[in-house]
Amino acid sequence: MLNLTILWEDRDIMIINKPPFVVVNRAESIKGETVQDWADRHCEECTHDAAIHIDRLPRYARNDKETRDDEEVFSKRSGVAHRLDKETSGCLLIAKNPTALKSLLRQFRDREIKKEYLALVHGRMTPASGTIRLPLSRSRYDREKWEIRYSGKMAETTWLVEKYFSETTLVRLFPMTGRTHQIRVHLAHLGFPIFSDEKYLTRSLLAGDRARLARHFLHAETIVFKSLGGLAIKVSAELGGDLEKVLEEERGNLVY
Repeated sequence: MLNLTILWEDRDIMIINKPPFVVVNRAESIKGETVQDWADRHCEECTHDAAIHIDRLPRYARNDKETRDDEEVFSKRSGVAHRLDKETSGCLLIAKNPTALKSLLRQFRDREIKKEYLALVHGRMTPASGTIRLPLSRSRYDREKWEIRYSGKMAETTWLVEKYFSETTLVRLFPMTGRTHQIRVHLAHLGFPIFSDEKYLTRSLLAGDRARLARHFLHAETIVFKSLGGLAIKVSAELGGDLEKVLEEERGNLVY
């Protein structure tokens, strides 16, 4: 049974530190407990008590159909507001009631939620800062991968180099959109694939990386959002020990 770490919470929202190798959303093909299963168990009282959130809305704002729709979305998602790839660790937002989920989904849609990731990539990433804006679509040759394709959905990622090592770069990433595999595909397209990324690395690089790290080096470090009360909340998750170990090894090859 999953025992996830809650980094921050109030009566409406919580942020967990998603560990690697845990899938966020339920699916027929997924074996084992997911974050969604954990959220159902953790927020059982929220899921089954609609009065908690309805009574907090002004009377003129209540709409029976809208309320039912919000509750249906909440039930289907178990309050999970977004997703992280299976091997990606870090901050994940979960709503405890339909009103909170609706607010978070609107903030994502309006690009009000800010996310920061840390990644270790192959090569000397230059320039040291920039933005890539290219559309993504599911790969025509491998349904588990995504690719740059101009008929796809637009995706935008900004980057800022943190440190240069002799053969790798530690980079901070700011995704403006939330497409599947967005950061991983954008970085690979630029020629700086993520360390130990089994989907977007060449076999020659992957073998050496996987001997040192069992998952890709991508961590959702920080997230900023607004609570239902309108307060700006900023939460960060520390790097896992496996990622810190690789970084410590790389520090021996620090350039600047």
